[in-house]
Amino acid sequence: MKDISQNLNMWLKRASLHAERYAMLLGFLLLVLLVMSAQSVVFSTFQARGHINYLHQLEKERNAMQVEWGQLLLEQSAWASHSRVETLVTEQLSMSIPDAQHVIVVRQP
Repeated sequence: MKDISQNLNMWLKRASLHAERYAMLLGFLLLVLLVMSAQSVVFSTFQARGHINYLHQLEKERNAMQVEWGQLLLEQSAWASHSRVETLVTEQLSMSIPDAQHVIVVRQP
């Protein structure tokens, strides 16, 4: 009986050592996974902030382009105004509105 008890005791000690090794290995593995997860959260946060900064930069460029587009439309309307065109035509091309006797009205049948 004493021999069986010693064998059982030795077997339990070995099993306990194996269980401790597996528990330590599992704890180390979980720690490594935890650190990797934390680093991935930090990296994804860093990337998200970079994308948000890029988005804000693009929005600023869009707003600047919209302002420039509005200014270009104003400039176009100023250059194409009837009074300016009439002034250029009379001054540079020496054109004028014809007299009533020189106007020919054509009617459709």
